Amino acid sequence: MPLRGLPSLALCAVVSCGGDKPALGPDGAPPADGPADTLGADATADAQAPRRLLAIAPSPREQPPPVTSQDLIDAINLAYDAGCRGMGLSYNWSRLEPSAGNYQLTDLANGVGYLGDQRGFDMLLTIQVLNTTAKETPADLQSVPFDSPQMRARFHALLSAIGAYLGNAHILYLSIGNEVDVYLSAHPGEGGPYKSFYDDGVAFVHQMFPRVKVGVTSTFDGAGGGAAAAVALLNQSSDVYVLTYYPLGAQFMPRPPQTATTDIAQMVQLAAGRPLILQEVGYPASPILGSSEQAQADFVTAVYAAWQSAGPTAIPFLDFFLMHDLTAAQCDTLAMYYGLPNNANFKAYLCSLGLRNVDGTPKLGWQAFTAGAAAAGFP
Repeated sequence: MPLRGLPSLALCAVVSCGGDKPALGPDGAPPADGPADTLGADATADAQAPRRLLAIAPSPREQPPPVTSQDLIDAINLAYDAGCRGMGLSYNWSRLEPSAGNYQLTDLANGVGYLGDQRGFDMLLTIQVLNTTAKETPADLQSVPFDSPQMRARFHALLSAIGAYLGNAHILYLSIGNEVDVYLSAHPGEGGPYKSFYDDGVAFVHQMFPRVKVGVTSTFDGAGGGAAAAVALLNQSSDVYVLTYYPLGAQFMPRPPQTATTDIAQMVQLAAGRPLILQEVGYPASPILGSSEQAQADFVTAVYAAWQSAGPTAIPFLDFFLMHDLTAAQCDTLAMYYGLPNNANFKAYLCSLGLRNVDGTPKLGWQAFTAGAAAAGFP
């Protein structure tokens, strides 16, 4: 089962710091020269092309506890120092609007203000209307069809409420729904209504925030497999083509690392001329799954090579998941959310996606990540 929504779920908690803006320590301030503005080693002179953005979900080291605001800042600094100038922000609609007309935007304001305005990261914002397996609208909309006037009006109101942040120059991309192919495959009667809802949302964003490029996130397994026709139809009105990518086979066993070479080439073809936004890219390292630190590192290296081969404009945003491993307790919680509380392989997958260990020590994958960034010309 392609259950891939957890990265977005985890990342929103990482950057919001419990709703309070992290206090900047001595190492938290941006460098005096500001963020770099390079395109990488294979940049062209085309001034109209978006700069390529490298990102990683900056989860802090979790052990030993407690995790502090400075731990979050340290993780963001690690990403920055490695060459990252991109960042992903994700929020369930129900988190932004817990009840009708009641907007809770402190976390979003802190995330955009700190990461964008203070640190200079350019961002992809994902509003999880659907989140892999769940409909994440406010409770009073759970039984309302997606193509109803009520649903459209409420989403317009949400977009207007967050307009100050969508209008921020550092928000480049907006995704309306996370890994929607998984949910819609399980609820086939909602595919048409969701497309109508999505098309209306794209038109509204174009009208109100014309600078922002809009897409909808699907899994690569769905977009390149059983849900290919539905994903292609849904993306007809998209400005960008957004995917998550975890090359897993049966029982969450990862496919060989070099599969990234052909998979990413296929993704560019699926994008059909649209910029390809890789919202999440990850590979587990657990021996339980027949993997290892070396296999994870080889995957990271293969992703970089495929990114370079695609050219300077095909994939403007690449976000690796995850910086540090999650704890066993966090993996238990996420496994419960996705309905697999007793699946040892699923938990091994969740708990080994980090490129650094839960105690903050680097894995071979982190070495591959920083080496690949340097070789590609970042920052």
